[in-house]
Amino acid sequence: MKKEISIIIPVYNGASHIKRCIDSVLSQDYIGCQIIIVDDGSTDDTLEICYNTVGQNKYFVILHQENQGVSAARNTGLTYAKKEWTYFLDADDELDTDALEYMRTVADSSYEWIIMNYRKHVEGTEKIFFGSDISQNEKIYYSKAGFAELLNSGLFMYPCGKLYKTAIIKKHEICFPLNIVYGEDIRFNLLYFCYVEKYRIDPFSAFIYHIRQGEGAGSAYYENAYQMQMDIDEEILKKVYGSYKLDRQTLQEINQYFFKQGINIAFAYLTIWKQLPFKKRYHEIQKIMKDTRFKLFMKQEWESGRLHKIDYFLLRNEQFFIYYGVHVLYVLCKKVIQRGKEK
Repeated sequence: MKKEISIIIPVYNGASHIKRCIDSVLSQDYIGCQIIIVDDGSTDDTLEICYNTVGQNKYFVILHQENQGVSAARNTGLTYAKKEWTYFLDADDELDTDALEYMRTVADSSYEWIIMNYRKHVEGTEKIFFGSDISQNEKIYYSKAGFAELLNSGLFMYPCGKLYKTAIIKKHEICFPLNIVYGEDIRFNLLYFCYVEKYRIDPFSAFIYHIRQGEGAGSAYYENAYQMQMDIDEEILKKVYGSYKLDRQTLQEINQYFFKQGINIAFAYLTIWKQLPFKKRYHEIQKIMKDTRFKLFMKQEWESGRLHKIDYFLLRNEQFFIYYGVHVLYVLCKKVIQRGKEK
C-alpha cells in the first residue's frame, strides 16, 4: 500500500509562482495524501489563485492567517497534518518529476527520516543541476552515523526534500523557532534528529529549487552574518557532544562544515553582498580571518589533510583576497583545459 503524506506549503505574496507549485502536486499521484497550503497574510492575489487552482479538491486544505513569517506558517500546517509522513514544499519550488510516486513507494515505516536530493534551476536559462553531490546510491543509517555526510553535503540545512514522521513531530512538540531571522530550518532538523534512529539518504531529486538570476541561497544579507553562523555552530556542537554522542571520526569530519561556513560567508561579502560599502565588506572578511574559532577549524582541516598547503598558508596569514584570486585562476584554467580536450 502506498504511504500517505501531509504536504505543507507555506506561501506569502506568491502570486507569480504558487500555481506552478500546486500544479506540480496535481500532476502526480496525490490521491490519499493531504496538501496543506498556508497563506501567511498575502497582500496580492495568492489566496485567490490557490482557490481557483485547487477548486473543490477534497485532498487540499487552504488556510489563511495574518502575516507571521514562514516558520509560523509551517507550524500552522503541522497542527493540521494527520498523515503518517510530513513533507515541506516551498511555494516558489515544485515537486520534481514522479517525486510523489517515488516518496510514497520508498517511505517504509521502519524509517524515521528520509532525506533526498534536489535539483536547481536558474530561471531564464536551461541550467538545471543537482543541489548536492551526495553518493549516487541510497544509504541506510542507524543512530547518528550519517550526520557528517548530511551536514557536509548541505542537505541537513533545509526542511524541503525530506520526509518526517508526523508522530515524532507531534509527540515531542517539535516546531520551527519563531522570532529569529537566520537558521530556523537547521534548528528544526537538529531537534528532530535527536529522535531518529533509522534513516535513509537518497540521491533521488524530490523537488526543483528555482533560483532567480542573481539570487538564491546565501544571497540575502544579514547583519552579523558570521556571528549568527557561529551561534548555529554552537548549537550543533551541543547536540554533537550531548544528544548525538558522535564518535571521534565523525567529529573530525564535521569540522569541514564549520570551516566551509566561514569561507562561504567571506565569499558572500566579497562577491554577493556588493550593496555594502567595500570598506565594510573588507572589515567583515578580516574579522572572519582573525576569528579564533575560524583559525581552529582551519588548523584542524590542515591537520586532517583536507586543506591544501597553499590555501592553509594564505588563510593562516589572513590573505583571503589572494586566496580568492588563486581559486578563480584555478577554475579558469580547468575550463580552458577542458575545452582543449573537447576539441
